[in-house]
Amino acid sequence: MISIDLLLKHMAWANQEIYKEVQKLDDGVLDYYVIDPEWTVRTIMIHIAGASHLYGQRLNGEPFSRFELKNTDGPEMITELLSELDRIDQSLMKNLDREDEEFTYATSKGEQSSKVSIVLSQLIFHAGEHRAQIVAALDKHNERSINLDKYSVWSYISSLN
Repeated sequence: MISIDLLLKHMAWANQEIYKEVQKLDDGVLDYYVIDPEWTVRTIMIHIAGASHLYGQRLNGEPFSRFELKNTDGPEMITELLSELDRIDQSLMKNLDREDEEFTYATSKGEQSSKVSIVLSQLIFHAGEHRAQIVAALDKHNERSINLDKYSVWSYISSLN
């Protein structure tokens, strides 16, 4: 049976790798989108990190703090996002040995409760959905240098050898 441990580590690796690939491209790709012009590659990349920050706060019992970047343009933004994702992922890894207990946290809609495994699963699938959205936005604009198959769980396992 595949473990949340493996999936969380895969997510962290895939996020880092895709962000590095986007960073190699022309800055103009950050403004690409699939359908909704409000959901550009830039916005999605920031959203993945911001949501991870939020899920991490909830899991770690930390008070709410906004996810903010110093840079919101070009390679500097992506460098900052890579650093922030690494910080967030390291804090998330602390939850891998945690009992799969129900816990309570505050949201904008009030208090909620979930099991640790549910929040970690949501975090993992949320990032995967949005990585696919990034690649779809690039693909729509004929930028096909990033192939999601290279960032699968199998590819992650192969990268460990």
